[in-house]
Amino acid sequence: MLAEQTRFPVNPGGMPAAQGDRTVFRSDLLDGNRKKIGETGGVCTTTRTVDGGAEECVVTYTLPGGQLSVQGMVFGILTQGRPTTPPPPFDNAITGGTGKYDRARGQVHAETIAPNTRRFTIDLD
Repeated sequence: MLAEQTRFPVNPGGMPAAQGDRTVFRSDLLDGNRKKIGETGGVCTTTRTVDGGAEECVVTYTLPGGQLSVQGMVFGILTQGRPTTPPPPFDNAITGGTGKYDRARGQVHAETIAPNTRRFTIDLD
């Protein structure tokens, strides 16, 4: 699976994380048989650096037949990388879509299933 992620700190060389830091990412989306079915890309902005941190994320999922727009908060994101603390699961809102998803509503649930691997479950209303 191809994945890219770059963090853009507001204070280069400063604290490890600061309010306003941005992370830009993209990755392949795979089905249960590990076949590529699309990709995801987005940006997250750090909104809190204490108590595990928080980021507000805006993400696009490109799937066969259209795209889904998703956004929401991700909490505890700054605990990533600690050996005993995997990133916590989260749910973000589906805010719209294109093509066969043009009236999409629902949520996307994300959970860590292995090191550096998350499972995204798309629940359409």
